[in-house]
Amino acid sequence: MAAVQQNLSKMISAQLRNKANEFLNSRKYANNVAHILEMFDAESDNYTPLLLTIEVIFTELLKRGDLVQEIVPLKPIDHSPEAEYTRWLHECYEAALARCLQCIRRGRTSSRLQALVTACKLLQAEGKHPLEPTTGYYFPSVRLKNIFTVLLDSEISMSAVIARFQEFTEYKDVQQYGLKVLSSIGYKKAPTSIYMQNYLELLDCLLAAEIPTEVKNKAKERDDDKEEKVLCAAEGKAQFAYHAAVCRRHANRCWGFACQWALCDDPRAHRRALLLLVERLMPLLTRPHLATDMLCDSLDAGGPISMLALQGVLELVRRHNIDYPDMYDRLYAMFEPEMFATRYKRRLVHLADIFLSSTHLPEGLVAAFAKRLSRLALVASPEDAISLLQLVANLLLRHPALKRMICYEDTPAIMSTDPYVMEETSAVGSRALGSSLWEVSALRRHAAPGVARAASSVLAAADQRAAAHALAPPDAAMFDAELKKRFKTIEMNFMRPQGMALPAGERLTQYWELMA
Repeated sequence: MAAVQQNLSKMISAQLRNKANEFLNSRKYANNVAHILEMFDAESDNYTPLLLTIEVIFTELLKRGDLVQEIVPLKPIDHSPEAEYTRWLHECYEAALARCLQCIRRGRTSSRLQALVTACKLLQAEGKHPLEPTTGYYFPSVRLKNIFTVLLDSEISMSAVIARFQEFTEYKDVQQYGLKVLSSIGYKKAPTSIYMQNYLELLDCLLAAEIPTEVKNKAKERDDDKEEKVLCAAEGKAQFAYHAAVCRRHANRCWGFACQWALCDDPRAHRRALLLLVERLMPLLTRPHLATDMLCDSLDAGGPISMLALQGVLELVRRHNIDYPDMYDRLYAMFEPEMFATRYKRRLVHLADIFLSSTHLPEGLVAAFAKRLSRLALVASPEDAISLLQLVANLLLRHPALKRMICYEDTPAIMSTDPYVMEETSAVGSRALGSSLWEVSALRRHAAPGVARAASSVLAAADQRAAAHALAPPDAAMFDAELKKRFKTIEMNFMRPQGMALPAGERLTQYWELMA
């Protein structure tokens, strides 16, 4: 059945290609365009052949200049056959663009993605070959506004389509005009959760390409201008002028819209907004301190949301002198066994390493973190245990007085019970200084070699024989590094098999007999 549908699709594509070639080669086949546009109403699922056909047709018409209408003020409208034909082509072009936008909302996923690509390709062709005579750089903002209006749907999730649109946001003109358009149409008084998700994903997509935050010198700016990718660049016309300050201003306006919505009521939109804030927007905001309330409320929410808010709070503390009370107690309370089930666990360990990098922290506070991390390493996976132990090693390097907590093999046991209180959420009240890091000594005999080496590095750090450790790489990097330690080829048999029979000397033949 799939093969039949594929052959049918190829036949339709061939027929549409012939219709397009006939229209482009001779005007007597002008009705072919109208027939192709009518086929959109008959189709309900696979629009890809139709979309590719109108992309070829109207891209060629724009290159030829067949859609250009010269309007002279105070001059009567030209009703000549040539002018009427041009107006009819222009109407067909507008109808084709409308069909593309409709296909973004319906049909199979591949057709929706193709509809977005076709709309962007036609936007690019119109930017290079405008519908009205122009000598300078031209970007069809109206077309981009129509695309954004569809992407900001209130009832349909556009995650897949917006992810595909990111390949066009690498162009500087798309980023600048996209932020301008989004800042003019993005605000809604009471948006749905789907609209907020689409809006935040689209804003994140537009900010994926880095926006400079510092003023560059002229020589460096000229070098960077040569490397900038521009979607609607046309030969023989003025070049596009990228303004980072304009992008930052529009990005601040777009974020101002999102701050007025009830993002905390929707966990998914809340996480997306925090990711956008801490990874993209913090360096661009003109008044970052206005995000303090949102970050502090998120820090009290618990779970993954608190882990994401921690990075924003760190930025406010380090760069904007914001004081947050009980910061270390809240960080200490985040290290629970449940953290290993979240995707942001590595981010939490990295931020904890930054927070605890000062050598002027109280000894009892650092001892509480070292003890809690060691205890969690007992129940963590090997990859997570390595990261936690490396962080413990860094703490011991920065605070040599904590080496008395290390249990060596030749040290007799002096405690009948561990005074450390794991359930205590306050670092100072956990009584960690009266305990020891017996967990590290136990992990030296772990089955995973990497964990055993990491535990040994903690003991070496206590003896001041090691340098600060970089935190463990992601799982994929660890897997690749482990593969490099192995042979490039793995032999499955040490004797080359000559047939179905077992090789000579096989112990299995002593107890079993193969029957043909």
